Amino acid sequence: MPTTLVLVEGESYRVGQIGGFFRIPVGYTQLYAVCSQVGADAAPPTAVGDLALERDLAKDESLAGYRWMTIVLFGESTGGLFERGVGQYPTVGDEVHFVTAADLAVIYGRSHSTTGITVGTVSSASGISATLDLNRFVSRHCAIVGSTGAGKSNLVSVILEAVSLSQFPSARVLVIDPHGEYSKVSPGRSRVFRVSPADGEHDLVVPYWALPFDELLAITFGAMSPTNEAVVRDMVQEMKRTSAKLLANPPPAEAITADTPIPFSIRKLWFELDDFERQTFKTEAGQRVLTKVEEQGDPEKLISNTYPLHGPGAKEPFKNPAPRGIGRQLELARSRLTDSRYAFLFNPKGGYAPDLAGKVAADIDGLVASWVGHDKPLSIIDVSELPSDVATDVVGLLLRIVYDTLFWASSLAVSGKSQPLLLVVDEAHRFLPEGGSSSCQRILTRIAKEGRKYGVGLTVVTQRPSEIDTTIISQCGTMIALRTTNPSDRSRVAAAFPDDLGGLVDLLPSLRTGEGLFVGEAMFVPSRVRVWLTQAPEGGADPNVRTAWANDPRPDPKQYAQALRNWRHQLKG
Repeated sequence: MPTTLVLVEGESYRVGQIGGFFRIPVGYTQLYAVCSQVGADAAPPTAVGDLALERDLAKDESLAGYRWMTIVLFGESTGGLFERGVGQYPTVGDEVHFVTAADLAVIYGRSHSTTGITVGTVSSASGISATLDLNRFVSRHCAIVGSTGAGKSNLVSVILEAVSLSQFPSARVLVIDPHGEYSKVSPGRSRVFRVSPADGEHDLVVPYWALPFDELLAITFGAMSPTNEAVVRDMVQEMKRTSAKLLANPPPAEAITADTPIPFSIRKLWFELDDFERQTFKTEAGQRVLTKVEEQGDPEKLISNTYPLHGPGAKEPFKNPAPRGIGRQLELARSRLTDSRYAFLFNPKGGYAPDLAGKVAADIDGLVASWVGHDKPLSIIDVSELPSDVATDVVGLLLRIVYDTLFWASSLAVSGKSQPLLLVVDEAHRFLPEGGSSSCQRILTRIAKEGRKYGVGLTVVTQRPSEIDTTIISQCGTMIALRTTNPSDRSRVAAAFPDDLGGLVDLLPSLRTGEGLFVGEAMFVPSRVRVWLTQAPEGGADPNVRTAWANDPRPDPKQYAQALRNWRHQLKG
């Protein structure tokens, strides 16, 4: 059987390498293709002609050892100028050649040096840079997938460092960082927000009054009956309509609903709901009237009014004859409002906490400006300290505030069309589960579908692509797949690969750490890329077990007391 190792112009090439490039001369045009599948004896049953060929091979013993490969055309060149896509196709009998170094120079000669960012080198030609078209990377969305330890955090860090360079002084990138990995990326060119900020970092605040009513109710009071939910909705709407008059530019009252992001006092809401449950009544002149308050409460401090204790049986004073029965929900709300872990939401710093009248010192415009309107290209939103039960809703609110603000900015200089914004969502399977319906999933789906029109791009990063909503993956024009070993994850990646390149997923389990398949809009040639190694993101690097376990003496056990203190004070030591 002939060898698969061939020498061309002094260079050795091996036939049938998955991901290898090939050239097919057709007249004055050179067609270029990538190998996506190889086999022997039995041809792949993908078409009627293939099935016929397979039957012929089975009958003809002289063709024993027949070897074949499937290639996918991706571009052509005429006169040394490469162009993505093909205008003509090869015919039976056309020769297939290896792609040499000279051919690679033609393929990758189309430089993105002025419109792109370089993230590494092409694996098949280490001297050729791998450059992403920045326009398409941002506007057509991107998915970065790979198993744990494959190099996703390193790749994201390389991209963030590239876009934060001085050649992009007006870049805007907002990173949702669930593990606090990216706070050290591009120091001096990023602004970090977290619940417990360190020196040089900023407070993460997300005011509750900007939440849609359903999410606010679920986070604060929990589940309610439809009747009680309608009562609370009406109260919130009325309070927002009243406090809207205190705004600099109040909207018309008829345009205000319980979902409108207008400040109101949730403590006052709690106080009024609680007061209704506690009221007692007496009879005067044949009429049932409310008893007087014995001790005045304080809505700001969540102290209830004290009424005369109701009597036993039919004796005065009487209980409220029609209580709503929401005592458990009120206790949950009081617990949330006084819990320091939720202070970023219910008692936000910076003037975003309304007084009892609903007046605030700072509004949403200042919040958005602090997140994406500062003089740094990168905004790192560290959500690792958020309570897990509200993290998804808080991230959804944050993204909705930013997106809607840029949407309604229209033709202003801060709009997404004038100054595009890139959203990077790490651990995307947490926020975009298949079949989910959270507010976070709704806003991200909206951005994936229509963000391009308004200058908002999306990059999702995940180790479990099989668990992500298929709508999001299908909207990503660029797919970057690092080493992926799980079969269901590889199947999802294969289905998302453009240009019939799904066969390349056979490469994924064998990729080296930091190496990936780049296909789609931003990488005009399907390429196997070796990503540059940057300083490992904080929290993203594996510990050096051998060095750590070789330390002598062991760490001081008293440090567990400090760890407990950090836990109770919600501090990262």
